[in-house]
Amino acid sequence: MRPLSLLLHLLPIALAAQHCGYDFAAIIVVHPHATHDSLVVPGLRITLLDSTNLPLSHSGVQLEVFHQNTDMQACDHGPHGTYKGQPCCFPFAKDDYILVVRHGMDLSHMKLLVQDERDVDRTNKRRSQAAERSWPMRFEQQVIPLTDTIAYSLCGTYDEEVYHGYAGEHAYHSVDIPLTGR
Repeated sequence: MRPLSLLLHLLPIALAAQHCGYDFAAIIVVHPHATHDSLVVPGLRITLLDSTNLPLSHSGVQLEVFHQNTDMQACDHGPHGTYKGQPCCFPFAKDDYILVVRHGMDLSHMKLLVQDERDVDRTNKRRSQAAERSWPMRFEQQVIPLTDTIAYSLCGTYDEEVYHGYAGEHAYHSVDIPLTGR
């Protein structure tokens, strides 16, 4: 009787065990580009804002900012990395910006803050020569409201080149952000 009792107590824990490196994780993918071009603008600062327009935090710690999917140094080299010879974190996200969040997080009252900080060299507060060479146009700051339909489950899909969603899940697409020059 005792082993059966122990089994019944441990069964819920065993059933809830993690089976994927991205259980309970989702990804938000954004595609910021100039209004006249479809290429992703590199070097932007994209922050997830809460319903009070402050950077989203968890237990008092600010959530990471978005980073470009091809920036391997910014990626957490946990269960993902360079799969199938891809030089990016999540092959289906191409060179867009990404942020991994908790799956099921209510994003309906959140926003994205997109800032072009490429023209400031933080060490001496002047325009960086590298930023000038790579993308001469500068863009205005934008705040984009979100919906709950922009986060996609990563469990079983993180290393795919094409995102195949689950039954009942909305079709994959990145958040399109056309940027206007300043």
